[in-house]
Amino acid sequence: MKLYELIKQKRENKGYTQDDVARFLNVTRQAVQNWEKNKRAIPNDLLADYFGFLGFNAHEILSVFGFIDSGNLMIKTIDYSKDAIKNFAMTAQNTTLTNYPTVYLGIGKRTNEHTKRTKQLVYVGEASAIVRRTIEHLGAQEDKLNEIKAVSDEHNESLHIIGHSKFNKSATLEIEQMFMDYLLGDDKFEKIYNGRNNGLSNDFYQREAYRSGIFPEIWERLRQENIVSSLESVKNSALFANSPFKSLSPEQEKAKNRIGLTIAETLVNGWDNKIIKIQGLAGSGKTVLMSQLFYEIWQNPYPVLNLDKKTKHDATVVLLVRHEQQRRTYEQIARKLNMGKDVVMDVPTFINRGEPVDVLLVDEAHLLWSGNYGRVNKAKWQPDLQALHELARTMVLVYDPKQVTSVRNNISDNDTLWQLVNGPDTTTLYLKNQWRIQANQETQQWIENLAHFEKNSLILPPTDETYQIKFFDSAKNFKTAIEKQNAAVGLSRLVATYDWQYSQQSRPKDGQYWTVNFGGEVVPWNLELPQVKVAQNKQIPWQEIAESIGEVGSDFTVQGIDLNYVGVILGPSVIWNEATNALDIDADYSFDHSKMRKQNGTYNTAENKAFLKNVVNVLLTRGVHGLYIYAVNDDLRRKLVTLNQTTID
Repeated sequence: MKLYELIKQKRENKGYTQDDVARFLNVTRQAVQNWEKNKRAIPNDLLADYFGFLGFNAHEILSVFGFIDSGNLMIKTIDYSKDAIKNFAMTAQNTTLTNYPTVYLGIGKRTNEHTKRTKQLVYVGEASAIVRRTIEHLGAQEDKLNEIKAVSDEHNESLHIIGHSKFNKSATLEIEQMFMDYLLGDDKFEKIYNGRNNGLSNDFYQREAYRSGIFPEIWERLRQENIVSSLESVKNSALFANSPFKSLSPEQEKAKNRIGLTIAETLVNGWDNKIIKIQGLAGSGKTVLMSQLFYEIWQNPYPVLNLDKKTKHDATVVLLVRHEQQRRTYEQIARKLNMGKDVVMDVPTFINRGEPVDVLLVDEAHLLWSGNYGRVNKAKWQPDLQALHELARTMVLVYDPKQVTSVRNNISDNDTLWQLVNGPDTTTLYLKNQWRIQANQETQQWIENLAHFEKNSLILPPTDETYQIKFFDSAKNFKTAIEKQNAAVGLSRLVATYDWQYSQQSRPKDGQYWTVNFGGEVVPWNLELPQVKVAQNKQIPWQEIAESIGEVGSDFTVQGIDLNYVGVILGPSVIWNEATNALDIDADYSFDHSKMRKQNGTYNTAENKAFLKNVVNVLLTRGVHGLYIYAVNDDLRRKLVTLNQTTID
């Protein structure tokens, strides 16, 4: 069946109209009609979303691109040795593996002498002539494949050679990049020894067939051999979500190139204290861009003019984030990619160390402290941003004013900090496209309006087959719904506004854990359960700990992360403003006192309400595939339930 015939058939089978497809892809109905009549070609950059919306499987994708009959996917595993490659050269002569370009994985196993756990080490490569390339590896003195063999158990290493009759140079580079991206998130692998990022962003002929058809087929074959984990588990990992090997969008690529040029110009000319700001709403791809910048600058450092204005050195780079869960993810990425120590640090440690750096990358810069809340010696103390600025020749900030959640992060009353973030000497680059929330644009806008407390935002959500929005009257059913999604697709969690007591320094008098009590349900706050604490000590991010499904997260644990489905508990501080038909805040019901200033006996000031609104914004924008809401306030809950497209409970 031809592509234009299949897209029409699958649309009709799912009960979608051409208007439904047009809304999801943000095109006109006429465009969809032309594609279904084979009058126009579907733009390549829409194929992935189009196939996903219509539910294409890998076999169908390969079929429409003509890859089934002539596919001839071959995977051959041999020992990484001279004798094995010599034998392979004879037995595989004139086959897909020797007549076409290939991708290969060099894999060794290493057992931890303390934990006795065995994990894998891997190098990913691509070659136009696999026999010649392997012989080059074997003969090289400093080579990643040889390094893996040297440190593997019993010095054994296997070479997995992957060939396909449709492979060409662009295809093998794409598959190689995808392997690096996915292997980073696979817990079976301890380290990836690759020394380059292909940085693929340009399109090429039939690219989507390789991405959505051939690569999953290869991966599944390897999974059946117990070499890799399932694609689903990898996609749910924080390392995969923040991988530096992602293909960037044109908007992200343009920003990355602009940042690179600005850094290079600053360093090569010996300038100091340049600031570049990446600004965008939650889910706009800021962290993925930062991750790729970090890895590429570390991998290919810029030349820096020394103080003598004659000699140069390679740029040093450090990445900071004042968010413990996100820092853990960056530390794991750096460790898995062999980036060395002290390339990822927390903000206080870096400031106290006092060693200048050429390129300083600061993710979640809206969380930097503007006051002396760490009780540092007053004679030495400076606001975070000011101290960092003095220690960096160039500094790149990821900043979202809609995620300033505390008086600790407020810069509006400090002119020095305000100028550093927003002044004329700061280069600002904006990311506008939404990448986290996998919904049509109407739904994305509805969520944005709700999360930003826009007037008349409590209206019926748009119809969207790809994204679930549900409001619950029963707390029990709400909690069960998230648990069911977690069992089905993983990475689904409860989160809440900070409207229940919690303290890291003490224990509650009437119970074992600090808890969130809503609608008859009692659930521990985040980082309370013993199993979660043990996993945190192993540097596992909160959302990836299996037992954290039995806790309630907060902006402290989920800011900056993706969840497949998020169940948001709007506590007593979140109310319905009937006059504006929008969410509103009564800050006196909040327990988030460390983030607020009390004035005239009340917390319910415009400043504090702004901070708490931003907390709600953070929570409501975590879900990739769905947003479930339970409101404690009776009036708000009754209002929300009327907005359900179908009866929930």
